[in-house]
Parts: sequence; structure tokens; C-alpha cells
Amino acid sequence: MVLEADVNLEGYNTANQTSIPVMAHPPAIYSDNTLQQWLEAVLKSKKGIKLDFKSLEAVGPSLDILINQVSKSGKNRPVWLNADILHGPNVPGLVPVVNATRFVYLIQEKFPNATISPGWKAVYLSLFPNKTYTRAMVEEMYEIIKNIPQKVTFPVRAVMCKLAWPHFSWLLKQSPSYSLTLWQGKDDPVSVDNLLFIRDNSLPEQIYYDIYEPVLSQFKEAASK
Repeated sequence: MVLEADVNLEGYNTANQTSIPVMAHPPAIYSDNTLQQWLEAVLKSKKGIKLDFKSLEAVGPSLDILINQVSKSGKNRPVWLNADILHGPNVPGLVPVVNATRFVYLIQEKFPNATISPGWKAVYLSLFPNKTYTRAMVEEMYEIIKNIPQKVTFPVRAVMCKLAWPHFSWLLKQSPSYSLTLWQGKDDPVSVDNLLFIRDNSLPEQIYYDIYEPVLSQFKEAASK
């Protein structure tokens, strides 16, 4: 099991911005829980760690803290480092994303043993027509990631994955180190049939599921038959 947390700098993009990474999901930029405190608690467990960076400025300071805390604990566990580095479905180009080149470089420099989780910023609106991931989006991601040595898991909004499956199937074939993490937005109408389609057209080690209940239990039950 992996514990996930969103990370940003305290007071990000304001006059009060500090260099302290805190656990905050946009639009929040303040929190009573710092990254250091969160890691101290998580490292007492046996669970893996996933950090979802909401700004490039948070990456370097966070990795420095991560290195220190993991070293002090003497424990080795899975670490995933995530950020939206490209524009995905239904997201205008003016919306900021984390700089891809710097994100990858900082991980190589500071914490190369992590699994990299580079994603597309994606929006799904149930009452409006929605586009899905395109081949151009997937190929752009591959061009950024193709030469890195780490394991890579690409977070993909599950409600949009089946329609774009030819593109993601192609991506998975580019390296045995690649996988997808299917994630569900709070109100996304993810169907069990679509999850089963992806499962049936991939290898077990190629897909991770970050899906809410009751859909996750329904999927597990259907998959076991």
C-alpha cells in the first residue's frame, strides 16, 4: 500500500511564500502539516510513499527532506514522485504545469531510486462534452521520458482511458519499465466494464488502480470471476 500526499511550498506564489514544503492541495497553500512531519509519521509504518508535487519550486526542498528522513529511518520502501508536467484533455495551454525538464532532472540528481510518475493535467466535466487523451499527448510524454532509467508509472484519468486505449497500449509497449496508474476524480463516473477492458488488454504489472469505493470492490469482484 502507498500513502499519497499533495505537496507545495507554504504560501506558494504569495508574498508570504517560504521554502517549507507543506501538505496542501490547491487552492490551499497553507497547512498545519509539513512534509517533514508527514514523512516522520509515514516512515514509522510499512507503507510506501507517493508525493504529488503541485509546483516545481516544491520539488527540490521536498527531495532534500525525503533523502534526510529516509536515511535517518534506515528503512527502504517504494517511493513514487508525481507531477503534472503536460497539458492533458480539456485543459487550456495557459494553465500552469510543472516544468518537465526540471522535474526529471531534480529526481535524477537527488533521488534517482524513485519511481517517476509524470502526468497530464486533465479535466473531466460530466455535463459537458469531453475530449480524451490524444496520440500527440502520449507521444509528447514519451519523448520526455524515453531516456530515463527509472521505473515510470503514468497517471491516467480512468474515466477517459478506454477511449484512448490504442495510445496507451502503444506507450506500454515502449518499455517493460512502464505502467499506468488509473485514478478517479471524486465525481468521475468510472465504470467497472471499462476497468475490466483495460485489465483484459494489459499485463497485471502494467496497471495500478487508484479508484474510489464502491467501484473498486465491484471491479475486484468482477475480475475474480
